[in-house]
Amino acid sequence: MSFGQRIKALRREAGMTQEQLAELLSISPQAVSRWETDMAMPDISLLPPLANLFHVTTDHLLGMDTLERDQRKAEFDEVFREYWLKDEELSYQTALRAVAEYPGNMEYMEWLASAEYYVAIPMADDAEHTRLLESSVRHHRIVLDNCKGQKLYDKALHGIAYALCMLGRKDEAKAYAEQIENERDRDRLLVWCLEGEEKARHSQKVAETALNYFITDLAFSSKTLTRCDAVEKILEIMFPDGNYQYYHNYLQCNAIDRAFILCGEGRYDEVIAALQKARFHAEQIQPFQKAAHYRFTAPLFGLVEGDKQASDADAGDVDHFIRCLENNTCFDPIRDREDFKALLKK
Repeated sequence: MSFGQRIKALRREAGMTQEQLAELLSISPQAVSRWETDMAMPDISLLPPLANLFHVTTDHLLGMDTLERDQRKAEFDEVFREYWLKDEELSYQTALRAVAEYPGNMEYMEWLASAEYYVAIPMADDAEHTRLLESSVRHHRIVLDNCKGQKLYDKALHGIAYALCMLGRKDEAKAYAEQIENERDRDRLLVWCLEGEEKARHSQKVAETALNYFITDLAFSSKTLTRCDAVEKILEIMFPDGNYQYYHNYLQCNAIDRAFILCGEGRYDEVIAALQKARFHAEQIQPFQKAAHYRFTAPLFGLVEGDKQASDADAGDVDHFIRCLENNTCFDPIRDREDFKALLKK
């Protein structure tokens, strides 16, 4: 309810006409009419007399009484929860009201900034599209100015970078993205902020890093042949040229896990095949470990390369592989086989 609507309701409850109210306050009836149509507000000095006249508080006159304020905030909070999943226009209009009534609430300010971005996304590249994005940038900056060191700060960094990217201001967006402390979050956002060769190179690196995390998580997910098959097939698809670089280590461990599982099932011919594969990857990883630079050549990751610490250790993966075979009793049933003995040669 607006101020004018509230005055009108109180006047009618008191059985007064606009003229009678004006006379009591020594003002013109036209002034009362302008209040009630929300065309003007009374002088601040008239608020206490009005409150006394209608037996209410000035907070009630201004719509700030506790019950109504709490009800409105509850309404705002209801839409605010998971606002990105709700109707964009409803979220935007509610956010406008929330910020107007609670201008110091930075969560609402970030909500409005995000809502402006979401509303702008499906629009044609016209003046309204640009206005909303510029407004989103401005409101995100307000959040950044007021929330340094808070969780909301990173959220605003993401939001302003996306809005600036959509405005074509990639260099500004990149500057904000680079302020994000979490490396994975920062790298993912930078994909949006870069262009050309730099974007392609960075995107491949982000994708390869995500693959690395995924394969690691998958390796610890279960000790089953299904998991072993998945790791092997995924890496074969990602690196069809066989240039696995450090993924040889993943494949070595994966093949050893396969051998352990097969041993438990007494499938010893398949155990030998798995161990032969593990030995192959152990041999292939050693040149990578001794090199100071690496580069993938597979189509999806052909731009991924980097420098690394070269190892001069005497013991390599083949030595670790041999010790694994020597120290695990599960291989006892096949120790006398010639093909097993061949795996132990240095």
